[in-house]
Amino acid sequence: MRTTVPLLVLVLLAHLVLPATAAAQVPRPLSLADLAAAADQRNPQITAARQAVVAAEARVLLARAGRGPTVTVSVGPGVSGGTSSTAVQGLSTSATISTSYVLYDSGQIAHAVRQAEANLKAARMALEATRQDVALAVAVPYVNILRAERNVQLRQQIVVQNQELLRLAEGQFRAGVVARADVVRAQAGLAAAEGELIAARNAVDQTKAALNAAVGQPAATPIAAAPPPAPPRLTLAAAALVGLVDERPEVKRVLAEIEAAEAALALAQAGGGIRVTLDGRASQSYNPTTQPNSWSISSTVSYPVSDAGRVAASVAEATANLAAAKARIETTRLSVQQQSLQAFLSILDGRARIESARAGLAFAQESLRLAQGRYAAGAGPFLEVIDAQTALVQAEVALARAEFDELAGALALRHALGRSVVDGAI
Repeated sequence: MRTTVPLLVLVLLAHLVLPATAAAQVPRPLSLADLAAAADQRNPQITAARQAVVAAEARVLLARAGRGPTVTVSVGPGVSGGTSSTAVQGLSTSATISTSYVLYDSGQIAHAVRQAEANLKAARMALEATRQDVALAVAVPYVNILRAERNVQLRQQIVVQNQELLRLAEGQFRAGVVARADVVRAQAGLAAAEGELIAARNAVDQTKAALNAAVGQPAATPIAAAPPPAPPRLTLAAAALVGLVDERPEVKRVLAEIEAAEAALALAQAGGGIRVTLDGRASQSYNPTTQPNSWSISSTVSYPVSDAGRVAASVAEATANLAAAKARIETTRLSVQQQSLQAFLSILDGRARIESARAGLAFAQESLRLAQGRYAAGAGPFLEVIDAQTALVQAEVALARAEFDELAGALALRHALGRSVVDGAI
């Protein structure tokens, strides 16, 4: 009795603790918005793009600093002395303050500021494009997880159906209605269905690993996908897609790069212009005998007479970069148009296939019911049941594929239009 009571207590504690531990290991299902928000904080591509924006902001400050005066303070200690009897030996110190201010530079500082500001705009658009690309990279495995989990559900149903077929075939064989071959065929079908179920479960794990990578966390991190909302209503026509091309951050980025290239060309052309500076200088020296001081204010005008072709080469380079940027804008626009049209057609195709798959599924369900009834009554062959079951599986897979293709198309179209991948109208 003394031994039984502690054992009962341990059993009760195990029942209380183990379910709680198991529940703690099951991750909370995350929506696409949750996953995109996590990727926005963890994905290294977004982190790198953010740091590029910080660097571009610093370059703007650096360019604007060219408008202000520069002040330099220098202090130099020394030793004085000589060989004559009147020479005084000792330490000497000099302090100098100098300042310089650009009065005129042919617009070089203004062009440099404009170039830095355009590069900052391009960096911000690059960050926005990276965030949208990462959101789409998260959305693709998110949809694939849902697709794979639906496939697992279908494979589980197929296993149950094959178990029922095996039971039915064994009953018919024992009754002497069918041959042993029907039982063997049913056993083979059940084994194949169980193998496909294992493969379907492995596919779920693989897609979860891909989702973890897109979010920016270790591949083995437990993760679960929440069911998606209903696909948004399609309010756009194919003809309207062309007018929305410039909403993509990639296009805005190239436009900013063109602006930066124009400023770089103007800066290169101004490199051979006149430069006027105002300089000031004050110094104080301390030595054992005297304490002289001096000051001066001067203005300098400089004009490059010969620079061995540096300005011409800089202008040629900037001209080529501007032409390349203008060429990229057309390439980017064409690529965006193609992406948006493909996504739009994918939605239409998915919705058409959904209607067809639903009709095919209803027919396959009825065909399987009739085939099973005829076989149970001894009026139909076992192969008819297998064919009907195969047709049902194909119809269910076709419906699931069409539904998830419609969802994937909607997410891709949002991305192609430069809108939030997570939510919003299309």
